[in-house]
Amino acid sequence: MSLEKIIERIEQDAKNQAEEIIKNASASSAKIIQEAKERANQVKAQALEESKKQAGVHKQRLISTASLDLRKDILIEKQRAIDSAFQEAMDNLLKMRDDEYQKVIVKMILPNVLTGNEEIILSERDKIRLGKGFLDKINNELSKAGKKGKLTIAKDSYNILGGFVLRRGNIELNNSFESLFNSIREDIESEVSKVLFPTV
Repeated sequence: MSLEKIIERIEQDAKNQAEEIIKNASASSAKIIQEAKERANQVKAQALEESKKQAGVHKQRLISTASLDLRKDILIEKQRAIDSAFQEAMDNLLKMRDDEYQKVIVKMILPNVLTGNEEIILSERDKIRLGKGFLDKINNELSKAGKKGKLTIAKDSYNILGGFVLRRGNIELNNSFESLFNSIREDIESEVSKVLFPTV
């Protein structure tokens, strides 16, 4: 075989090998690219699913927070309304004409008398405001009802806005407006709380 033929054959073999290598490399790279695309699609799908879950959780969190904030705002407004109503009721009681105020206090005292010997503790202001005929009026009403009418006004006084404290020995029945309003308020706030935060 001549040298030219040998060289030609070597070149042909090299060319054939190069083509085979290129063909194998192309097939291999196509497979790698396909696998990479599939993996990327899986990662993308997982990321999308995760982001949907996160978005759902975030949305629920926002809804819960907004709902809680709304309930808090409603509770604050309810409490303001209750504050305002109680303040207005207290103001109306304290601004009553003296004769009307006296009637209210008499009506409050009479059902609370047990022995007829109790002491009525008032504020300094109410001692003046209720006047001298106040005690006689109560005792006369007690006598008419068949009870002992010997109530007295206590020498000491309490720092209360209005109302009275009825003292029987060491026992005191607090009927000051502040005490009565606080007691009523607790019941009302409890009802408001039940409306706003019902138990499941």
